[in-house]
Amino acid sequence: MKLNNIKTYILFTGILSQVIGLNAQTYIGLNHSNLGGIHQANLNPANIANSRHRLYFNGITAGFGFNNDYLKLNFPFPILNLITGKVPSSYTNSNGSLLFQDNWLKENINGRAKNMNLYLQTKAPGFMMSLPHGFALGFQYKNTINLQMNDVSEPLARLARYGIDSSKGGLSYSGPNQFQIGQTFGDNSFTVNVNAFGEFGVTLAKTIVNTENLVLKFGVTPKLLLGYATGYIKNRGLLIKAAGTDTIVFGETDLEYGYTDISAFSNLQNINFGAINNKLQGSGFGYDIGAAFEYKNKAFKNVGNKKNNYTFRGGISIIDGGHIAYKNKIKNTRISNSGGDKAFIISPAFASAWSNGTDKGLKYTDSVMRTLLNVDTTAKTIQTNMPSTINLQFDYNIFKFLYLGANLSQDLRGKNSIGMRKPSYIVIIPRFESRFLELALPIGIMNDYRNTRLGMYLRIGPAFIGSDNLIGQLKGKDIYGTDVYFGFSFGITKKKNKTSSDKDTGCNQ
Repeated sequence: MKLNNIKTYILFTGILSQVIGLNAQTYIGLNHSNLGGIHQANLNPANIANSRHRLYFNGITAGFGFNNDYLKLNFPFPILNLITGKVPSSYTNSNGSLLFQDNWLKENINGRAKNMNLYLQTKAPGFMMSLPHGFALGFQYKNTINLQMNDVSEPLARLARYGIDSSKGGLSYSGPNQFQIGQTFGDNSFTVNVNAFGEFGVTLAKTIVNTENLVLKFGVTPKLLLGYATGYIKNRGLLIKAAGTDTIVFGETDLEYGYTDISAFSNLQNINFGAINNKLQGSGFGYDIGAAFEYKNKAFKNVGNKKNNYTFRGGISIIDGGHIAYKNKIKNTRISNSGGDKAFIISPAFASAWSNGTDKGLKYTDSVMRTLLNVDTTAKTIQTNMPSTINLQFDYNIFKFLYLGANLSQDLRGKNSIGMRKPSYIVIIPRFESRFLELALPIGIMNDYRNTRLGMYLRIGPAFIGSDNLIGQLKGKDIYGTDVYFGFSFGITKKKNKTSSDKDTGCNQ
């Protein structure tokens, strides 16, 4: 069995192949809107208190996306041409379908570690209602599938890109890698996390202070977390070299990985709609908590939106605290070596085991590793952390229906965490907001403050669509990722101020 027939099984196992076709969102424009109803609780649970709505229902909301900082899709034409069906004939098949070319994938070679995030999320049902004495109550049910790779070294990313090819005998890596046989490969710590989970969240918010000029409110969302499936690889350090075409030599090694029944990832119907009947592999508790204020300046009452209680609004929140503990059908393994080089022979039996499925491949790999390295399988629980962030929000009512918002979101987990994380970002959000029409253009520095993005959020009546980078996707040729969310929600607005001449009750979003 030659190395050119192996596509790095140890690093990218069948756990990932089950979900690599799926996609997964921050919903910035939707969550920041005064007319977002229960969606506002996803940014700060305090925001549903003193809300514009008496009652609000989320029919269905879905989002998906993919982002990375290694490979960009470099179309020779604007992607808008692909959407509108105006791709030049030289890039299509005889039936008009796109003729994809591998050279459209371009590497970002800068010596830095690479990251990737892939997700799919659905939300339904959900609702909120305003209650007497300043209280508000909300409920949401969400399901998320997420795959993340963090801090993958550039040579290792290139290995995944080009595979292994020793056909010429002098190189163990094809393409431009130029990695020599016998050369030690190190400096490759990374984490991989894949998760499928659901959330039942109940939001309770309360207006604590409500004066003519100032409103203070507080909110909390306790959550029941439903663990459908998980998997992770945590590589603290792995020294390897290709001693020959069929041999990998392990030096100092500290690699940990675990997974549940990975077949659960392929059953999207159970994940999205069968939570009650679906047999869970893990469970846990989570929470969102936040506080907010609204200040109304009398001097600006004639230029602001009279339906709002504020000239400017601010808040702070911690979102997605907690974790899921998996105890059913788990495999948890830590492999270490500090006793000198150990040779791993890539035999025909190894290839045969993997060709018969992921489970058999993993079992065979485990059995071989036990004969070479220290293997610890005593851990009986996989604890998957939720993607905790701390968020600061600000919103200013510039004139009538015009607003300028801002949001800073800082990751609290770090890239070495077992579980999910949300990359940090800072964004400003100019928007036009009325009952039947809303348009926002989030402008920010995303992906841990590395990439600038220009997104869009559009709502017409109860229907909405948005993206954190939609405009860049449509106009540009170089794409490092894509994302979109959409849905249908509606509510009944309330009379905000009994002494105002602009009392308002009606259907919205």
